[in-house]
Amino acid sequence: MRVPTIIALTVLTATGAAAQNLQTRECNAANIAFVVEAIGKMPDSKQKATASEEIDATKQAMTEGRVDDCKDHLLKATLQTK
Repeated sequence: MRVPTIIALTVLTATGAAAQNLQTRECNAANIAFVVEAIGKMPDSKQKATASEEIDATKQAMTEGRVDDCKDHLLKATLQTK
């Protein structure tokens, strides 16, 4: 196995593990604040705009009590910060 292949497999494994953790992330004020902070540190880009839109949708879903939608949008926002 060549070194780039090993690196790629390591990255995919780490990304998969991060996505696994994010899928179980609770939609609460602390987790939303954590993602908002990460978005704030991002350079201006389409990815940052998408993350901002998703976190806005997260906040709206949380306010309306739509837990599954809240989790979905939080996951999408979080993935944009990676």
